[in-house]
Amino acid sequence: SDSTEDSDFPIPFSRDSYQNRWRRWAGRLGLDFAIAGLKLVNKQLDVALEEVVGATMSSTGYVTFLDLSSTTCAASAPLTVKANVLDVSVAPEPRDIIWKNAHISKRSQLRRGNFTNFFLFLGVILWSFPLAAIQAFAKAEFLAQIPGMEWILTFHGGTFTNFMNGYLPVVALLCLILILPLIFEYVAVSYEHRKTYSDVQSSMLSRYFYYQLANIYVSVTAGSILKSLSDILDHPSNILQLLGDSLPTMVGYFDALLVTKIMAGLPMIFLRFGALSRMLFLKTLSNEKKMTQRELDAVYRLENVQYGWEFPTQLLVVVIVFTYAIICPVILPFGLLYFLGALLVYKKQVLYVYSPVYESGGAMFPVVVQRTLFGLVCGQMTFIGYVVTRGCYYQPICLFPLPIGTIWAMNFFRQNYADPSTRLSLERARECDRLSSSKAATEEDGLDSNIDRGVELRRTKFDRKSYRQPVLTELATEPEFYRSGFQDDETFAVRKQLQRINRYIKEATLEHNDGLKDALFPM
Repeated sequence: SDSTEDSDFPIPFSRDSYQNRWRRWAGRLGLDFAIAGLKLVNKQLDVALEEVVGATMSSTGYVTFLDLSSTTCAASAPLTVKANVLDVSVAPEPRDIIWKNAHISKRSQLRRGNFTNFFLFLGVILWSFPLAAIQAFAKAEFLAQIPGMEWILTFHGGTFTNFMNGYLPVVALLCLILILPLIFEYVAVSYEHRKTYSDVQSSMLSRYFYYQLANIYVSVTAGSILKSLSDILDHPSNILQLLGDSLPTMVGYFDALLVTKIMAGLPMIFLRFGALSRMLFLKTLSNEKKMTQRELDAVYRLENVQYGWEFPTQLLVVVIVFTYAIICPVILPFGLLYFLGALLVYKKQVLYVYSPVYESGGAMFPVVVQRTLFGLVCGQMTFIGYVVTRGCYYQPICLFPLPIGTIWAMNFFRQNYADPSTRLSLERARECDRLSSSKAATEEDGLDSNIDRGVELRRTKFDRKSYRQPVLTELATEPEFYRSGFQDDETFAVRKQLQRINRYIKEATLEHNDGLKDALFPM
């Protein structure tokens, strides 16, 4: 091959000049553009085929470091010149990962997320139809048509009918609202394939909040979002007047809503109605003596705070109070009672009942702050519209800077606090590494600074299986005892037998491997 090369290209580097000459001619003919187009089409076909048939490998990987400086540099610096090829970020906690969705590509997630947001937006537009049905059918007259319920119309001289007509729509609306988080959670996990539990809760929080805003400002107040949009499109300058005319008439409805949440919502949270119902249901249909320890652990399993459920509930009350605080101050005592009760209930639940199943590093707090300020903007705009409807034209000029200042504060908090908090700065990372590496051991703790400090300490305590699929790292399971803390002879004997079987399998495997080694590499 050397002689052939010398005869064909006797001049050094002549092969490169020969290839470059052909490339120049191909470029003049436009062949390089055609070849690049074919490569792009081939790549797109491979991506589409993987999405239909299934990817041969995961598009998500985890790289672990032993120092914070390397982690910060890898997560912040662009690692490749090609755009949209490699997306690097700080990995979540292993317990926060939904491993069945870890292999889904980012492109597939974005496409499914866009479809979901589009259909949920249509749901917001059509949200007035189920609410109109509630207002039409949630009445005592319809309940009286049920056999045996005719007494509702005549009980206590008809006063009970007025009570039912006032509170039955509120209760029906609360029941309808409680179904929404279940739908949002199922869509986020099973359709969008979000990869972390914190991301699922964050999506539930945002979508639930916007549906409740639609409930307050569009569906309940204007009667129909389509009607409101037509009025706004015909007269864009009347958007504030539309809000100012409609919202004050609904203060009685929202007072009843807050009273219902105080008298029924908070006690149900305090009693943990869902966990209580599950426990009573299982105990009613099962015999505790015949249940295994795993089944009992499932009944009394640990529960984390469902941020996607709890935060929007508080934000709903916040937006209602912001909206009616000046227009109808009668709502303020009800808001005060609710938040006093919520402080007692949630403080007790968080300190003594809920147990953290995963850790997200406070990722929900910036989202809640942004939604709270957005609710404040809605309340300010509503009050400006209310002032305009009362024939005041100078006061809105003085009030108009308020929503602008609130929006500026939202952007300021996001740019200066929320976005920087998502990753550690290189300066702080180097300080932490330097402190952990240079901290000298004292005589009292008896630690060697070279081994028990800094990187060496993290290397010895590092778990290599933290970011591996749990199904690939699980050890051989053993039967548990009948009850935790008490040994029974039958389970103990089975464990001994399994240990002997596993020991025999291990020895047989070693002998088989030694035999193969002798056969392949005879001495």
